[in-house]
This record gives sequence, structure tokens and C-alpha cells, in this order.
Amino acid sequence: MRLIRLLPVVLLLFAGAAQADRLEPFSADFRLYRGDTTLGSATLSLVKDADNCFVHSYTAKPSWLFRWATGSITERSEFCVNDGRITPRFFRYHRSGVGADDENFSLTFDAQQQTITDHNGVERAWEDGAVDRLAVQLEALRLVEGMSFPVEERRLNVTVADDDRTKQYTLAVTGEDTISVPAGTFRTIRVERINDPKKTTRFWVAPELGYRLVQVEQQRKDDPVIGFSLKSLPTTPAP
Repeated sequence: MRLIRLLPVVLLLFAGAAQADRLEPFSADFRLYRGDTTLGSATLSLVKDADNCFVHSYTAKPSWLFRWATGSITERSEFCVNDGRITPRFFRYHRSGVGADDENFSLTFDAQQQTITDHNGVERAWEDGAVDRLAVQLEALRLVEGMSFPVEERRLNVTVADDDRTKQYTLAVTGEDTISVPAGTFRTIRVERINDPKKTTRFWVAPELGYRLVQVEQQRKDDPVIGFSLKSLPTTPAP
């Protein structure tokens, strides 16, 4: 069984409706599910590492019933903010469990040389403006920043440096919904990735929570929906 592997769009906007140079630390817990079945839980957090530098982390933990098949997933993004622009420094993806060794990878970003080096020492050019897939949500804050109801059509193209290649994501505001999650019922803005014909990725952001993410769903063709939903209101970690 496939445990949801976060795409950049999954974490989009979770830091709230602030500019990248005014990021606020947070921590939030989610329920992971596949169809009507609960798979486990996940935690997403942003902590300050140094002046204008941050660590963004995601951890997914399956329940004991599914742990043997999927293992846990952790993603860690280290980046700095310079003149309002995200500058990645390091990214790591790690999954435990069956077949995980072929999936795990890390990327080191060299701003001076404009290169990206993976865990095997393979170097490639760092395309201008490219961010890692966990930091990309901070680049995309402007997609829904300040938006109110009724929503308006907006689109954004984002360049993402992944394990062995660079990808392009086109994100769009596609509507509004009132949805219920374990943390409560919220009027939300719906955002989708619209340039991936193989799967559908949607997520819902609540303006009343400071434009924070409350639900994500991903589906390949006729497979059951895999997603996560907010379990409780986000908290601010102690300094």
C-alpha cells in the first residue's frame, strides 16, 4: 500500500499568508487516510534555524497495521530567505520499510556555483529560481495571499528540483468549498495542480486560519483517494 508521498503542492501555503521574509514557525498534526481507511498520522513543522534561515520538516507515521508495508516518511528542507526569495540549502527524503533504499535521496544546493549535488555525488545545474519540493509552498504564498470570497482565478508556475531532475508545476485556484476535518469545519479555497495528466492533486486552504492548509487529496485514475486532513489547530513551537 502506498503511503502518501508529499509533492510540493501538498504543503503549499501552510506557512500562512505571510511574505517569505516574515515566516512564522508552526507545528500541526494530520490524519492520513486512503479512501475511508485511516493509515496513520503526520506532522508538519517550520522552525527558525538562524537569522533568515529555517528548517521545514514533514513526518508521516503509519499505524501499526500498515507499518510493515509502508514504513515512515520524513522530508527535511533547509533554506534561507534573501530579499524575499527562498534559497534552498539542503533537502532530504527518507522512507523506512520494504523497498525504501531505491527511493531515499538528498540534495545539496550550492548558491555560489549554482549547482545541485545529490547523495551519490552527481552534480547538475541549478536552474534559476528552482526550489526543493518541500520549500516550494513558500514561493507560492502569493497565489492565495489576501484572497477573499468569492475567489478569483489565479495561476502560478513553480520550478522544482527533485531527486534526479527538475520539474515544472502549474498551480491554479479552482474554486471554494466548505469542508469538515477533525479540527473543525472551514470555508476554504481549493487549489489544484493542473499540468499532471497522471494524477489529480487538490488541497484546501482556510483564510480564517491565516491561509493554512486543512486538507489534501491525491488520486491516480480510479484508485482510492489518498490524503490527509488537519487533526487540530496549528500551534507555535516554543523558541
